[in-house]
Amino acid sequence: MSDEVAVFIDLENLRYGLLNNYGQEPDFGQLVNKAKKYGRPSMMRAYADFSEHPQPLNRQLQVLGIEAINIPVKRTQYTKTTGITERVKNAADMTLALDAIIEALEADNSNEKKIFLIVAGDRDYIKLVTLLRNKFGQRVIICGVPGCISSDLEMAAGEKDPIDIISPKPVDRFQLKSALVSMIKKGPSPLIYWTRITIDQWAQDSRQAIPGTAKDRRDTIGQLLEEKVLVTRLRNDPKRGEVNEIILDESVAKAKGYLT
Repeated sequence: MSDEVAVFIDLENLRYGLLNNYGQEPDFGQLVNKAKKYGRPSMMRAYADFSEHPQPLNRQLQVLGIEAINIPVKRTQYTKTTGITERVKNAADMTLALDAIIEALEADNSNEKKIFLIVAGDRDYIKLVTLLRNKFGQRVIICGVPGCISSDLEMAAGEKDPIDIISPKPVDRFQLKSALVSMIKKGPSPLIYWTRITIDQWAQDSRQAIPGTAKDRRDTIGQLLEEKVLVTRLRNDPKRGEVNEIILDESVAKAKGYLT
């Protein structure tokens, strides 16, 4: 009988580690296959405030059988002599740790041995890892982004199996700009107008078939703004107030060859 594998994903740690260091979005299929190397995945959960991540990401998790645990970020504003300061509290890591301990406790009560695949690299998880190993006698494997895994966390777990990084092919920047311009020209339906955030979110959706990595697309949006192909103007949104709307200057896009 194969071992059961419990997968706990710190989504913010994983996603931003990949984007900031490699310009790539997570490949959750790779994570599922990695878990299957060790046994049968009996639990797979990803923790984050999902309102801060692209919507297609949630669909990917659902298709692969990874449960999305939404932990809204708490924002508190307070006034200091220097002005208004915002404090952001993210409890996703605490919820992940608590769920992992509950899973280990249930396994311990049933005299079961499980493998805990912790998809994170922060040193903050050392206490969780030592509890899982020493108190509950469970095997722990750290699966973090290469270059972002704390050496102390790795030592505490005793095992690691880092995320596999795929070297991206060089992108044709002209082709990428043309694809983005074409997407923007079609319009943001069912949305009423484009913003830089919505353009970025749509560009990362695989259904748009925009070439390049997430970083390539994000950087190219900035280049289109610098070239004045995309222009920012203020728009009064009845619900949100003044927002920075982005519009396409088709004459500039045609002059540069991005539109025919």
